[in-house]
Amino acid sequence: MIYYLYTLVDITATGIYKSRTDLERSQQQNFDTVLAAISLCGNLSYDHGPSMVDGSIFGVPKERCWYFEWEMQAEQVFQVDNDPIARLKESFEYVPFISGLNESVKFDRPFFKLGRNIIFSFRQ
Repeated sequence: MIYYLYTLVDITATGIYKSRTDLERSQQQNFDTVLAAISLCGNLSYDHGPSMVDGSIFGVPKERCWYFEWEMQAEQVFQVDNDPIARLKESFEYVPFISGLNESVKFDRPFFKLGRNIIFSFRQ
């Protein structure tokens, strides 16, 4: 199963790990936060880092949005009852991120909030 997310938060994978003040380091920290939250339920693999798309899925097509997809090593790791991504959604609720990067929206509170700044889905 392939899982994916859309977010209005800048999760650009830059590969920068040394600087604490650079834009690229903060972007990487946000991507690392995403990977850590996903990994709470199991091991993941991905072929490409996040890509930038328009924000149409949030109803704001002119805003910047990031898209990321991955697979899990084990099947159904996020499933609760009949919702195949329930644990994934729970894992991200109110996880903090670094704002003020390359986002085109302003956040009142720098926390992931389902439906407001992050959306998850999957396909077979």
